[in-house]
Amino acid sequence: MRLHLINFLKTHPFFVNLAWGLVRLLLRIWGLFVPIRPKTMLFSSFGGRNMDDSPGAIYQEICKRPEFSDWTLIWALVDPDKFKLPRGEKVRIDTPAFFHALLFSRVWVSNSGMDRGIGLRRRGTLYVETWHGSSLKKACGEENQNAIGGKWHARHKGALDDRTIRCAQSELDRDNYQRVFHTTKESILLCGAPRNDSLFRYTDSEIKAIRRRLRIPENKQVILYAPTYREYLFDEHKEMCLAPPMDLTKWERLLGDQYVLLIRAHYGVSAALKLKENEFVRDVSKYACLNDLYIITDVLISDYSSTYIDYSILDRPIFCFAYDFEEFSEKRGFYWDLEKKLPCPLDRNEDALLEHILTMDREKCVQATRAFHQEFAPYAGHASEVIVDEICNRL
Repeated sequence: MRLHLINFLKTHPFFVNLAWGLVRLLLRIWGLFVPIRPKTMLFSSFGGRNMDDSPGAIYQEICKRPEFSDWTLIWALVDPDKFKLPRGEKVRIDTPAFFHALLFSRVWVSNSGMDRGIGLRRRGTLYVETWHGSSLKKACGEENQNAIGGKWHARHKGALDDRTIRCAQSELDRDNYQRVFHTTKESILLCGAPRNDSLFRYTDSEIKAIRRRLRIPENKQVILYAPTYREYLFDEHKEMCLAPPMDLTKWERLLGDQYVLLIRAHYGVSAALKLKENEFVRDVSKYACLNDLYIITDVLISDYSSTYIDYSILDRPIFCFAYDFEEFSEKRGFYWDLEKKLPCPLDRNEDALLEHILTMDREKCVQATRAFHQEFAPYAGHASEVIVDEICNRL
């Protein structure tokens, strides 16, 4: 029911704006009676779906800092009972308790907007917005075709937002974020994404444990296929779907002796491929930690996802399965020329993609990825520390 409601609102901007306006007014009135609690921090990742990504990395860094030992840490979650919290409290998102926590928390840490698009701004609240990807495909109202994005973007124009702490993986990211979020360059930290810090810290024993957990044979390499979503594709149940033109029998015949194929759908996709798993192909869409998958992956395949930028930090081969490039370009659009910037060709069909994988010069692929990494993620490694230091400075 909740997912159906979200999908309905995404395609009916009138109801979205009406709901936002009413809730914003209610919260402003409510806020008159709710003082901010000085040592309270509220976290949310992907609208409460998990305790991961950059907010999760910042939470871990906060837990290590003695200056925050007496702070109350709260996680907003869709299903709080699914998660064990090392420290702090949980609240169910989109409930009165959540909006109360929104009002009294001194610091918000989110990767996709903490206030659910309402546009709530309180004096005395410090906002940390890490966002959940790099600026590859257009977003936040700049999409070529988008039902509610233009209104979202217009509503956030006004005074420059220099109160929110943001982070960027590159100068290109920073320039785009400055425009999209209507903020100042100085408020965007060039430090990389906190979620990528852990990619530098895996031990050999941890990597072996992840492979065992996923039943990856010792003699097999790993291909990870991690496509983005298409907000314009829905199935008969009005749920966002994904169905790339792949004959997995062919993939197994050509690659099965050497590889295991892991497929991870975007979190916004409800139906992906309708996979039949076997010893070659595994559906890891619900695997909790994406970095675990990156660290055991030998070859990444994606399409138009900023997954490329995160994974490039590992300097490993990357491929692009761009079977619907023209349609995606027309409906969504990009901030830069993929054909010129990606460290690989844009393969328009699976035969071309498979041929490139089978005949790749691994060292040349690594060199191309390393150059891409240096352009699009040169600051990676210590983003969580940088952001928490900035939180301390602002407080």
